[in-house]
Amino acid sequence: MVYDLHSTFSPVSYLLVVISTGYFMQDAGDILFSGYARESWEFLFHHVLVIWAFMYAVLTRHYVAGSVVALFVEVNSVFLHSRLMLKMSGVAKNSLLYTIIKFLNITTYISFRLGAQFYLTWYIVVNYSWLDHAGYFLVSMVLINIMMLIYFYRLLRTDFFSKHSQSNSGRKFVQD
Repeated sequence: MVYDLHSTFSPVSYLLVVISTGYFMQDAGDILFSGYARESWEFLFHHVLVIWAFMYAVLTRHYVAGSVVALFVEVNSVFLHSRLMLKMSGVAKNSLLYTIIKFLNITTYISFRLGAQFYLTWYIVVNYSWLDHAGYFLVSMVLINIMMLIYFYRLLRTDFFSKHSQSNSGRKFVQD
């Protein structure tokens, strides 16, 4: 399934994409209706791109495998959210637990988040000539890649290159 991201899928992978599409729709709706659209416009924009791509996969049954590969980024979410919970609970940045989560977070960010995104981008570029709507998906991937690199820079800056105990005032995202 990893080699043919365009047309290969199983019933379970299709169901995963259907459920994930619903999740992204619900989360986007929550952002909009809770009044945080302006503060969370980056996440909302990301969700719109993902919903559009996943809906295409759900309705056409093309790119289901690609959508599953895209969901590999969620492995990193475990550590990204763990990091956020530690920060919210006041755990010191120099504690052993925070340090372990920090390194697991950066490792999974590179391997699962960036790795999956860049693999999908590479796949589209290499197979561009025969893929359905390749231009749209390539532009979407490039936009998401740019966003993820910006988030990666923020994460590195905050966890590895910040001054000792820099306050988090004015920051709104876990990547900040």
